[in-house]
Amino acid sequence: METETITLVWVLITIISSLISGIIGVIISILYHKRAEKRQTKINTLKQFVGYRYDLKGEHFTKALNEIFVVFQDSQPVLEKLNEFHEIIVSGQKNIANNKLILLFKEMCKDLDIDPSKYSESLFLKAFNVKE
Repeated sequence: METETITLVWVLITIISSLISGIIGVIISILYHKRAEKRQTKINTLKQFVGYRYDLKGEHFTKALNEIFVVFQDSQPVLEKLNEFHEIIVSGQKNIANNKLILLFKEMCKDLDIDPSKYSESLFLKAFNVKE
């Protein structure tokens, strides 16, 4: 009788621990997936931001700028740089807009653990355009 009780306890312990480890595995997987998806969304926005910089008044670049405050909503430094750039554009101070645009680019890179010092400012400001 005692061995049956011990066997039953071990079976229950095995079942419960299997369930708990499975649940923990699912939770970790969901958290990892959410984090990876959020990072990919940020990278896509940064890619659009950089990719369409040749046409600063164009629809695609404007769309990328408008996405930033939603996609990077968890990054206060990026939002601050976006606000600074927005204030410059709205006030019409075009002479310092390039500087604010570069600072925004660098802050977005930092948020994604991309080293912005690898890129010169002129590379960001003067887009590749082989059509010229």
